Amino acid sequence: MRTVIITFTHEGMKVAKKASTVTDGEVTIYCHKRCADDYREDAVSFATVGSVIKNEFAMCDRILFVCAAAIAVRTIAPYLKSKVTDPAVLVADESGKFLISLLSGHIGGANEWCNELAGSIGAIPVITTATDTRGMFAVDLFAAEHNMKIVNPVMIQDISGRILNGEAVGITGDETFVKMLRETEKQWNGQITYTDNADGKYESGVQIISHPDENVVFKRTLKLVPQNLAVGIGCKKGKTAEEIEQVVDLAVDQNYIREELKNRDPKQQETIRKAKELLMTRNNMSEEEAHRYLQKSSMDSGTNMVETAEMVLSIMAE
Repeated sequence: MRTVIITFTHEGMKVAKKASTVTDGEVTIYCHKRCADDYREDAVSFATVGSVIKNEFAMCDRILFVCAAAIAVRTIAPYLKSKVTDPAVLVADESGKFLISLLSGHIGGANEWCNELAGSIGAIPVITTATDTRGMFAVDLFAAEHNMKIVNPVMIQDISGRILNGEAVGITGDETFVKMLRETEKQWNGQITYTDNADGKYESGVQIISHPDENVVFKRTLKLVPQNLAVGIGCKKGKTAEEIEQVVDLAVDQNYIREELKNRDPKQQETIRKAKELLMTRNNMSEEEAHRYLQKSSMDSGTNMVETAEMVLSIMAE
């Protein structure tokens, strides 16, 4: 866990140093050059905060600004990408009275960090996430707590919005997850309901899947994939990280292909084959590259691989 703390003044440095002493992992304090000379042993000097964020935003796990919230907002704005990948960002005022959770409250852990840090430095935590302030089920927090990857993050807003509006939302998964999902339903007092949706009552829902192409039971489905696989590797000396990554990727792809062939009918397999051939011809891809392209595109778009293949055929055949 790597944390960056940014401040501009002597008063801000007091808060920064206090926060750093109660923060686990690697911590780097950046102090503006106007007062950095007084803290050479404690902080790194900077001239422009933009240069710090440019170098650190994608590299660190958490950022604490000790300054006005507007400065933090304007500084990080150009580097925002996704709630799935952006670091947790907090903002504290220079007196250390308030601590605001500004970015990545759930997946990035900013809300939890905000509460913990506020308790340690004597600040008042400010959490504005609607599901938190109203005590509602949050699917991104559920995913983080259960070590699951959100396949299609674009659906988070739909699920959360429906729950906040009191609409019916379902949640399902195979028999492995029945106990956990029933407990989740009970914990959240029916805000989300465990169901196989056989009657089609629930338009939107959350589904735990083990394969990107697994059939879904909701019209609008947020897909969660448990991150429960480990890779064991034996290799000789001198192997590069790139070589190891290639071998692992190949093994994953090969197992992925074997699994999907079990679940697809001949017509679906033919659709994917034609899409691969088109990609190989038009884009000069190998069969492996074409397959991985379809695989990645399906996960990025939240569709299954057959649907992605159909889309490729429709667009590229024109």
